[in-house]
Amino acid sequence: MSEPEGPTRELEMAEKVRPLVNEILEHFNRENITPPEAGMVVLALISRLLEAMEGEPEPRRYFVLTLINVINSYLLQEAGEAPQSCPAGSSGPE
Repeated sequence: MSEPEGPTRELEMAEKVRPLVNEILEHFNRENITPPEAGMVVLALISRLLEAMEGEPEPRRYFVLTLINVINSYLLQEAGEAPQSCPAGSSGPE
């Protein structure tokens, strides 16, 4: 059986990781982790993930493109423009 493509796959992934994200945020709150500290944790996780994905160029490339989309959406919102894609990165490689 092949994996679902595009938005369906991303929605399934979002549903799968949502409980983990909520658990991490609750842990940050319990430990009084500040937003800048949480940001450093996220950057460290991204760095480790990129290292772990070194032997998997396509998933790594997709992850980087998704991350760039999230950042671009944020920058567009800060500039007062409507983002062109979902902040979850739905405009990754086809």
